Amino acid sequence: MKISLSWLRRYVDIDVPVEELCDKMVMSGFEVEGIEDLSETMQNVVAARIVRLEKHPDADKLQICTMDIGAEETVQIVTGADNVFEGAIVPAALHDSHLPNGMHIKKGKLRGVPSNGMLCSGEELCLKDSDYPGAEVYGILILNEDIVPGTDMREVLRLNDTVIDFKITANRPDCNSVLGVAREIAVALKTEFRLPAPSYKTVEDDMKNHIDIEVTDYDLCPRYLGRVVKNLRIAPSPDWMKDCLKAAGMRPINNIVDITNFVMLETGQPMHAFDLRDIAGAKIIVRRAKDGEPMTTLDGKDHTLTSDMLVIADAENPSCPAGIMGGLNSEIKEDSQDLFLECAKFRRDSVRRTARALGMRTESSARFEKGVDIHTVEYAMERALQLIDELDAGDVLGGVIDRYESLPAPRVLTVKADSITDLLGVSVPHETMAEILNSLCIETTLEDGVLTCRVPSFRDDVEGRADLAEEVMRIYGYDHIVGTPMTGAVTRGKKLPERIKTDRIKALLCANGLQEITTYSFIGSKAIDLLKLPADDARRQAVVLKNPLGDEYSTMRTQLFTSMLTVMATNFNRKAKAVRLFEVSKLFIPKALPLTEQPIERPALSIGLYGDGESFFTLKGLIEQLFAAFDLTVKYVRSNEPFLHPGRQATVMCGDTAIAVFGELHPDTAEEVGLTTRAYVAQIELPALFEAESKLVLYKPLPRFPAVERDLALLCDAELPAADIEEAIRLGGGKLLESVKLFDVYQGAQIEAGKKSVAYSLWFRSNEGTLSDSDIEPALNKIFKKLEEKGCTLRA
Repeated sequence: MKISLSWLRRYVDIDVPVEELCDKMVMSGFEVEGIEDLSETMQNVVAARIVRLEKHPDADKLQICTMDIGAEETVQIVTGADNVFEGAIVPAALHDSHLPNGMHIKKGKLRGVPSNGMLCSGEELCLKDSDYPGAEVYGILILNEDIVPGTDMREVLRLNDTVIDFKITANRPDCNSVLGVAREIAVALKTEFRLPAPSYKTVEDDMKNHIDIEVTDYDLCPRYLGRVVKNLRIAPSPDWMKDCLKAAGMRPINNIVDITNFVMLETGQPMHAFDLRDIAGAKIIVRRAKDGEPMTTLDGKDHTLTSDMLVIADAENPSCPAGIMGGLNSEIKEDSQDLFLECAKFRRDSVRRTARALGMRTESSARFEKGVDIHTVEYAMERALQLIDELDAGDVLGGVIDRYESLPAPRVLTVKADSITDLLGVSVPHETMAEILNSLCIETTLEDGVLTCRVPSFRDDVEGRADLAEEVMRIYGYDHIVGTPMTGAVTRGKKLPERIKTDRIKALLCANGLQEITTYSFIGSKAIDLLKLPADDARRQAVVLKNPLGDEYSTMRTQLFTSMLTVMATNFNRKAKAVRLFEVSKLFIPKALPLTEQPIERPALSIGLYGDGESFFTLKGLIEQLFAAFDLTVKYVRSNEPFLHPGRQATVMCGDTAIAVFGELHPDTAEEVGLTTRAYVAQIELPALFEAESKLVLYKPLPRFPAVERDLALLCDAELPAADIEEAIRLGGGKLLESVKLFDVYQGAQIEAGKKSVAYSLWFRSNEGTLSDSDIEPALNKIFKKLEEKGCTLRA
């Protein structure tokens, strides 16, 4: 919020440099975003009188001006303007001057004649008619005749001021006003805050003879107050009011409009003025709009209303959306004679929804959205009427119509002073606490170490002990906080077991060249369709958000595949030739739908690969390495996921529980997501890894005796998994069998249909001596027996 120092000084004495003031405000919790010295926009530009005009000897369109710039000093300036005359007072930019439009003026020669500066137009000084009369006329700006030559133009234009831009936090809507900021400055500087006391004259007529007010929806409009002003005398506002509005970034218009804007900025309470003659039926109705009702706002835009919008209407049609912008049909015009002035409190969420729906955001709606004080409504109205009376802008009628159901009772908080000290960890004298709170307009009494605080209605953010402690500390000074040793038992923190194991997983994958990604836990409502899962698949039973950011983030995911595929496709489309990615996140599994309790949050890992050298078996190797690191015994069985290649996918079983699925992406799915290359994905549920006991690492000496190697060529059904064959070999081999390795699989013309040939290398070893054929023969016989049970025979 931008406020000029001259405006603030109307309510509080500021006798410190502006930099010191800003430092004090920052330390009391108010960020200063910028300081603008208005005088720096213009330098070495003075008001000068044209003493003599002569034609340029070598240019028909140029004139030589002899200028009186004060202190009995004259300069010569050449100009091409045709609206100047002898005796005129004009702005003169002298040698080495700077203008607001960025121009740097130096002396020089025009067609051989010396010119020691430049005469300025209103455009070159970045002025409008509202800044100075005649500023928008084509040609040199002609100043008032009573201005003394040599007067600095910054003084003429009242630019000897400083504007401070305060950043107001969301919890302090009371400081979206000049009075609110001035109140805080008075506390920071330990000086008096002067709140204007409105007073004004009224004529004998009663406003109730001219208009009535009806509020049908108090839930959206808790208070609505109206007054009537007759015999308007519309004119330009005084300079001091124009300067205040311009410093705040608002354009002065006329005394009536400027008063409503001035009071809004001063008090934080928006107001609106209606032309009384345009209010049909002489009645204001505050009601919900009807679906399809049309309305045109002050900016000339047409809107179609809905029944959840609050409007200010007359007896026939809506006049304006409540708290946002006035209607075109009831604006104050140059010939307006009488006005109806409204001041109200509208519910913040109602204004926010309406403003968004209509695509409008104004100074008024911004304040209503953050919240205005219901008691400030009356004060703001009184202040506006005072200014109307002071500026002789109209005759204020007696009487008032104030509609409300009830007003909130004052909040009284009772807090032990010692409890505030305990919360702050800083010893603040109890009397100082009471003094600080009173300076903040929180009426406080101290008795027997107990603070009784009467919170003003405009401090809606002060609700309890913590808020009072914050107010005390920010004024007492954060510099009073000193480092102190911790007291009591100190507990050494450590990571949870699940976090430690997650870190192990990430370290292992990173060591294999994978990069971690992080995606949202939300997916689109149609994202699951990408996987072509059956309608009864449990993964389709997902939690849907009531108020999502958009359809893209409307559903809490029950699987990680869609998120991984999106990232892989994005990288592929951006010409990444190969990726190795992983993500550790959570699945959100509802216990029942519709949702009656929080869903189960199940940790899971996803892996995605594509690029040269990647295959189904590289992915399987990563998964095997992962389970080996946690000493988990698993087996691999065929799976039937519709989004994976039918012949290159598997499910990982730990006992009877499926804990992972992986494989090559189905070509159709790959094409649908935009991957025109082979890609491989996996999802592993992590609870099984978290529950695995950390294995004890044992070291043993290298073998002293050689191993005995035997190769087996087997014939079996083509559908028999290699894992089942390996399991049978290991069961028969006993303790002497050291390792088993599959080295060949063959199906072809020499093998009967429906069969396959598999070949394994077996290594036998003993720690007690070198094994002979007779030593390993019993183990081989047991292996053959187990293989026969699986339907395997030795191949001749």
